Amino acid sequence: MCPGGYALTMTHERIPERWQRRRILWPAIAIATVAGCSSVPGTGRQRLNFIPSGQMSRLGAETFDDLMSSKTIIDRGPAAASVNRIGQRVIASARELYPSGGLPADWEIVLIEDDTPNAFALPGGRIGVHSGMVDLAGGEDALAIVIGHEVGHVLAEHSAERMSHGLLIVGGLTIGTVAFEDEDDETRAMVIGALGAGATLGIMLPYSRLHESEADELGLMIAANAGYNPREAISLWQRMEREGGGRLEFLSTHPVPQTRINDFQKIMPQAVRLYERSRYRGARSGQ
Repeated sequence: MCPGGYALTMTHERIPERWQRRRILWPAIAIATVAGCSSVPGTGRQRLNFIPSGQMSRLGAETFDDLMSSKTIIDRGPAAASVNRIGQRVIASARELYPSGGLPADWEIVLIEDDTPNAFALPGGRIGVHSGMVDLAGGEDALAIVIGHEVGHVLAEHSAERMSHGLLIVGGLTIGTVAFEDEDDETRAMVIGALGAGATLGIMLPYSRLHESEADELGLMIAANAGYNPREAISLWQRMEREGGGRLEFLSTHPVPQTRINDFQKIMPQAVRLYERSRYRGARSGQ
C-alpha cells in the first residue's frame, strides 16, 4: 500500500487456502501498488497512480468531447469571458505555487448552459462550469474558488488515482470469483455481492470524499495566490448548503457543506497569507 492511502493487501496467513493456490496474482497487485506510489503536490499525501498521464489525457479528451456533444456551450458574453479570464489566472497561480506539479500545458475551460450549480474537471486540463454555478457564486472571488477546486483535482490526478484503485478492486473481485468457483451458485453470488458492496462503501466512496476535501484545500490556496479573497469560500458553501439541503455524508461522494466550511476555517489563515502577498491582488475584470 501507499503510506496514507488504502491498504489493499492481505498477509499470507489471512489469504484463504483456495486463494493461496492462485497466489500468482498477488505479487502483480503488490508490484503495481508500490511502483505507483507518489506524493500529491501541496498536501504531501501518498497516492496510488500507475496509469500513464498520456492515457488519462486521451480518456479525458474523449469523455469531454462526448459530454459537450449534448451540451449547449456559452462562448460569448460577460459570463463566458469571466470564466475564461478567471480560469487562466487560476491556472497561472497553480503553476506558480506548484511548479513541479506536472500540470497540463493546454487547458480548455467552457461555460455550459445549465441551471444546476455544478462544475467538473477531466484529466488533461478540461473544465466545465455550469451557468448555474456562476449565478450561485455571485462574484469573481467565489467563482475563482470553484475553478481552483477543479484545477486541484487535475493537479492531484484524482481521476487517475481512482482508476488505479478501481483496477485493483476489479482484480480483487476477479480473485474472489476464481477462489469461490467450487461453491454453489447461490453462495458464490452472495460472496461476490459482498465483495462488491465492500469495495463501494469501504474504498471508492470514502476516497471520493477525500479527493473533494483535498481539492478544496488545493483550490483555496490556488485561488488565494491568484489574488482572490479566500474568505468567500465560507459564504459560497453556506449558499450551497441552502441550495442543496442536508444529505447523509456516509453514502455521499462529497462532504456535506458544513464539513467543508469547518475544513476551510481550519486552513483559512494560510490562505489569507497567500492572498495578502499575492502579486495578482487588485487585478479585477478585464485585467
